[in-house]
Amino acid sequence: MINFFRKIRQKLLTENKFSKYLFYSIGEIVLVVIGILIALSINNWNEGNKRKSQERDLLLQMKRNLEADILQEKYPNLVLENAMNSTNIVLDYLEQRKPYKDSLDYHFGWIPAYTIHMTNTTAYENLKTIGFDIISNDTLRENYQKLYSFNYELTKFQRNELAYNNMIEFKIFYKKHFQNFILLNNATPIDYQSLLENNEFHEMLMTTRRENTIQKTFKNTTKKEIQKLIEMIDKELN
Repeated sequence: MINFFRKIRQKLLTENKFSKYLFYSIGEIVLVVIGILIALSINNWNEGNKRKSQERDLLLQMKRNLEADILQEKYPNLVLENAMNSTNIVLDYLEQRKPYKDSLDYHFGWIPAYTIHMTNTTAYENLKTIGFDIISNDTLRENYQKLYSFNYELTKFQRNELAYNNMIEFKIFYKKHFQNFILLNNATPIDYQSLLENNEFHEMLMTTRRENTIQKTFKNTTKKEIQKLIEMIDKELN
């Protein structure tokens, strides 16, 4: 088509028909511009499809990571429940000044229980590299970032620092007042009667119960946030 216009233009120049020459020159320019615009549109369409495909892959990866996070919390949930139950039983014995029973050894062993918080961060790290703006749903993007920057960071602090440090304190205390200490298994008091009067031990138990209660509440809140994110991702994928 361009060669066709070029031949006409050359013929018009030869015949000194300037006005027609100008018309065909403009037509040739318009044709080139239209071609460029079409090429740009096709390129933008291809880039848009590529971006959509990349977003979909990331959404699927996000969903897999979040589902894995829920599944791997089953054991920590069990540990926390056992620790809270054992703490309550021992506190009840101390506060009611009940006589010692061998079964208490199991509960003494469970009181300092803790678990390390670990999350699946593959999708999150990929998004940090690619850019979070590839997630077109603003609410989904913001809630997902909040989950990692707030919920997971606070959970990590509760478990990897507070609960861990609490376990160390119990370990130090148990060395003085217990024997046969095996975490999640056993701790036999050297002098049970002295524990009934030990304010330090009572305060440690109260602190543990309080922190575990806060941890459990926040764990439930975080789980709900994860489930909402999974539902939002499903809507985007469908």
